[in-house]
Amino acid sequence: MSSTFSCYQIAKSGVYTSQRALEVIGHNLSNADTVGYVRQQMLQADNRPQIYSGKQIGTGTSVSEIRQVRSAFLDNAYRKENSLKGYWNARQSTIEDVESILDSLSENNGLGAAIDDFFQGWEELAKDPEDRTSREAVVEYGNYFAEIVNEIAEQLDQLQSNLDEQINSLVSEINSIADQVAELNQIILVNENNGQNANDYRDQRNLLLDTLSGYMGIEVTEAENGMINVYAGGRSIVRGNNSCHMDCSYNTSNGSFATVVWENSGEEVRLKDGKLFGFIEARGDVYGGEGSVDNGSPIESAVVDDDSDSYTFSSESMNFISELRTGLNMLVSLMTRKINSIHGQGKGLDGSNGLSFFARIDENLPFEAGNIKVNPELSDPNKIAASRTGSAGDADIANEIVDFRNIDYFKNDSLKMNINDFYNLLVDWVGTAGQEAASFFDNQSTLVLLADNNRQSVSAVSMDEELANMIKYQHSYNASARVMTTIDSMMENIINSMGRAGR
Repeated sequence: MSSTFSCYQIAKSGVYTSQRALEVIGHNLSNADTVGYVRQQMLQADNRPQIYSGKQIGTGTSVSEIRQVRSAFLDNAYRKENSLKGYWNARQSTIEDVESILDSLSENNGLGAAIDDFFQGWEELAKDPEDRTSREAVVEYGNYFAEIVNEIAEQLDQLQSNLDEQINSLVSEINSIADQVAELNQIILVNENNGQNANDYRDQRNLLLDTLSGYMGIEVTEAENGMINVYAGGRSIVRGNNSCHMDCSYNTSNGSFATVVWENSGEEVRLKDGKLFGFIEARGDVYGGEGSVDNGSPIESAVVDDDSDSYTFSSESMNFISELRTGLNMLVSLMTRKINSIHGQGKGLDGSNGLSFFARIDENLPFEAGNIKVNPELSDPNKIAASRTGSAGDADIANEIVDFRNIDYFKNDSLKMNINDFYNLLVDWVGTAGQEAASFFDNQSTLVLLADNNRQSVSAVSMDEELANMIKYQHSYNASARVMTTIDSMMENIINSMGRAGR
């Protein structure tokens, strides 16, 4: 009899296993379009056989595991490419904003035109040093040049401030993701220790890791207990059910930009790739602040006539906005200081001398974009010093200012250049940086798509495959159920036959 009842158990195990497989298939089909869902697969194994009369008798089947069909290698490959995509996305979007601001650098109505008009105004004045209209035009062109560079500086200030806010926001979001991953680690541990299926929690955790990889470069390792450790910025950001937060620190003495540090130690986070690092470099990996040399403020200790490195521009820095400000302020500082030096050696029509043509808006800051204006005393055009001696027809000062624009005061990679060449270098540098960022972002987007397609080929739900499995397990279920009804019929015949024999 025990052998007979074991047949029930065998059939029952087949029914249960097939039913469980159909549940998994239904779960897959219902989540075929769920973002982050990884298809699940039921694995079954034969049960341990029993010994009857020295012979092994099979005892059916059982569910050994319901696993996720995913590849950790492909996940890591995707996240690596996604971190680079995040970096170039941040850089490209920032450079696009800068290019929008620097439309004023266009040939027709921007900084280039302002520089040309300014020096052409002095050329016209040199032809007739006593002409009042030409004198008024020089002042007007000077005002326009100052207005253009001050407007550019103001908009770059605003853009850097906006980037700083985005950096703060990203740090908060990264901290939130780290907390959620640590919480899911604990949930997965408890469920799997209790024999429960935690695959859906694993999907949530992996989707968070995908998002996090776009913000910063990460490395992920999984322990035997199902928990993961996440490493970023030189240390673990998630370890088991604990998370480590980052913070934005400000050097209040002389800085206005956020530095990303670890919350507990204050140690600066060593970032690599990701949108957060992209925003920091695009803004400038500097402290910032008014008069900050590392954010582009010029050094005025050098003599304007020397051949020092004060006017050497490096186009290799990845700190985009701060490097652009450096180049722009080199141009502004040299122009204002040199023209002031020349103008101060001349005399106006009213006999005035020693006047600077440009003045600082804030005397505590150097001559730079955002801090220049035409000397208010020159509202009287007779004070403009076009003459060195004050003699009628003397235009030595005006001519020296005109000649100044053609002198090679600037350097780039040991190549000397004048104001026009240097201005064109800045324009070309911005354009090249924009093209480079767009190209890298497009290439990286393609690589991310390819990496995602590779892992989707393994992990995505295939409707055809699931429907085929559904039919297979439906037949298996029906067959096991048929075994049970057959055994029922056999038992009924036995019982009825024994009843008749007893009468």
